[in-house]
Amino acid sequence: MPSLQAIAVICQVIAELPLLKHLDRAPVVVGAFLCVPAVLALAWAIRHRARSPRVRAVCSVTAFVCVATSSMVGSGTTHVVPALLIASALVVIDLSLTAGLIADLVYVIGLVVFLMVLGHAPLEVLGVGVGFLALVASGTILGLVLARYDAVLADQRQALAERDAALVRAERQAAVEKELMLAQERARAAHELHDGLGHRLTQIGMSLEFASRVRRRDPEAAWQEIAVAERTSREAVGEMRTWVRALSPASPTVLAAHGTAQGAGATDTTGTSGTSGAAGLEAIAASFRGTGVHVEVTDEIGPGALAQEAELLIYRAVQEGLTNALRHSGARSITIGLAADPQEPADRSDHVTLTVTNPIPADRRDDIPTPAVGERGGPEAGFGLRGLSESAAQLGGGATAGRDGETFRLRLTLPTRTALRPQEAS
Repeated sequence: MPSLQAIAVICQVIAELPLLKHLDRAPVVVGAFLCVPAVLALAWAIRHRARSPRVRAVCSVTAFVCVATSSMVGSGTTHVVPALLIASALVVIDLSLTAGLIADLVYVIGLVVFLMVLGHAPLEVLGVGVGFLALVASGTILGLVLARYDAVLADQRQALAERDAALVRAERQAAVEKELMLAQERARAAHELHDGLGHRLTQIGMSLEFASRVRRRDPEAAWQEIAVAERTSREAVGEMRTWVRALSPASPTVLAAHGTAQGAGATDTTGTSGTSGAAGLEAIAASFRGTGVHVEVTDEIGPGALAQEAELLIYRAVQEGLTNALRHSGARSITIGLAADPQEPADRSDHVTLTVTNPIPADRRDDIPTPAVGERGGPEAGFGLRGLSESAAQLGGGATAGRDGETFRLRLTLPTRTALRPQEAS
């Protein structure tokens, strides 16, 4: 619109030029009409910068009056057309359709009366009146179209603002839900730690107290009870190490240190400072072996084959699987396998599959239901498994966990197009 307004002002200047020949006879009137382009440009400039609807309306009416008056007097009628169209359209945009129609009628009636006063023939007056009526009517239609366009843009801006606000609310809600889930996980972990470790510490205290009471009259029984306390303390230390490892799994520093010691993973593909592939899995497994559990790692994919995002997700899944095996199953032996989908030929597999499997001790088999985690009748999915499932879904895969006979298995499946680097996937 500003560029069209500039062109209209230039045309208005051209329309006023013929009045210069009458400057000697009526200098005041001619000078006033010669100022019309300046007033028009000033009114439109103020309107362009104004934010108040009232100021914009006043500027539009002022511009329309100037152009309408000039079109009656100036001899360059053709050059007035652009300014008259735009001025008529702006009246509709800044006021209303009714105001635009009233302005058009007043202008046409005034033009007809002015021409009749000057003594023009009735047919000539009628033709000019109809022509200018069509002109300002076109301006009114243009104003309607532009007003509708502005309304659509305003609706779009409002919709975008509402969408952004909804996204912000959703992010805040997700953050709150995440904190709530983490708080629930911490509360559950604290409860289990209190029950398990507290019970063992109580046993140790009772054993030592009993040994203290009978050490003089029955030294043999006292030493036996001390041995029980020693064994229980070792179990408590092992359980504490399990919880520490479960709550603080292998960090990038641990992975990097293990990778350096093994001399593996020269290239950084995961953001873990040089450890990737089997070396990364082995580093995580080694960090859990300090709890007394045997962890076996089998990697059929090879180093450097996994895409960075998929490799990070696989590491998270391994940590989650090892943590759950220690905390919930009390596993002493865990197997980690990373391979092409065994249901397909290895060189044509559509998926990469990670499995973390551990046998369920006989004394805990009744505590673990047969349905998978998250299914009806099965254990409730915790924050870790939910996060894995969501991340896997973003890569086109999925994550499941549940009993498989006398073993418990966590399974992460990713399509090769997202799991492997491009050259490996092809």
